[in-house]
Formats: sequence, structure tokens, C-alpha cells
Amino acid sequence: MDVPRASEGRPRRSAVDDPGRRAWLVRAVGATAGVACAAVTAGQAEARATTRTPEAIRASQSDWRFCTKCYGLFFRGYPSDGACPAGSGHDSAGYNFNLPHDVPETPTAQRNWRFCPKCFGMYFYGYPTNGRCPTGDSHGKATGDYDFVLPHDIPPTANSQRNWRFCNKCYGIFFYGYPTNGVCPAGAAHYMAGYDFVLPFL
Repeated sequence: MDVPRASEGRPRRSAVDDPGRRAWLVRAVGATAGVACAAVTAGQAEARATTRTPEAIRASQSDWRFCTKCYGLFFRGYPSDGACPAGSGHDSAGYNFNLPHDVPETPTAQRNWRFCPKCFGMYFYGYPTNGRCPTGDSHGKATGDYDFVLPHDIPPTANSQRNWRFCNKCYGIFFYGYPTNGVCPAGAAHYMAGYDFVLPFL
């Protein structure tokens, strides 16, 4: 039942003059308004419930960029740009990658990718050792950092890029879409192995 507009709900003078009729109208309008208010409240609660889907609240981090010198993926969210194996800091170009983290692993999404607080690169944390960092020794895992879960071997979309590969020398991820494979901190160029990662970008 629709709630009458103010002009429609105003009773005629004869009805107002009748106390019994007035009381009945007040009760009827009050009940109708109560039903409408409850319906609106229920609708708002349902809308809130339906908008909090797993996709809507899925965690991700942007500011991951391609380095034009080493071809690796690094985090560009700090005042400095880490350490590049080609010398000095990384140089960013291209897409702003927005990477999922702390979500369940699937047959087409691999967990255990981590941020290295020494070089700012992304590396695989699933082996007993942590590969090779451009700052010397191995990559370091930051305490309490994200566990990135990277999609792989799926068709790319208008907002994702394939040809990102694991390097089995440094354990980093690098772009495998050029004739050369960039610069690896373990020496020479990166060496491709494993999955074809398809990274989402903004």
C-alpha cells in the first residue's frame, strides 16, 4: 500500500470534525507509514548485504610497476624506487598493476608471492631459500606483509596483461614479452620458468 502524499492524506473538514473518524484515520496512516518504514529498512539491509560480496571486499594493492631496466615488477609506493639489478633505483613505465593478496589459492592463482623490503621487487617465497636480491644475499620477507596471489594461465582481459614469468635464478617475476629478458640480480638475463602470470591493472 502506498503512503499518501501530504496533500492526499489531509482529511476533509467533515471527517476532521468527527472524533471517531479522525482517530481511525490517524491509526490507518500510522500503520501504513510503519509498514513502509519497515520495508525501506529491510530494503536497505538487503542492499548492504548484497553489496558485500567477496568480489567487492577482495583485498588488492596497486602501485606495482614494470621496470624498464631490469624488466622486473616492483612496488612504487615509497619515495624511493628500491634497488635495480641494472643499477640505481627502478624506473617505472606502463600499467599500474593492482594485485590481489591474502585470498584463497586456486588452480589458476598462485600464492606465496611477496614484497622484498630491500629491492622493492616481487619474488616467490615458496622455496627454502629466497632467491637473489640486487642488494646482495637473498630477498627479505617483511614482517606482516601481504601474501600476494597471482592469477596465471587464464585469458587476458582489457584490464590484465599476460607474459609475466617466474625467474628461477633470482625468484623474481619479470616481463617476458620482449626479445631480451632484462637484467637478473643472479647475473646476465632472467630465465623464464613455470606459469604464465596474467596480472590485473587499473
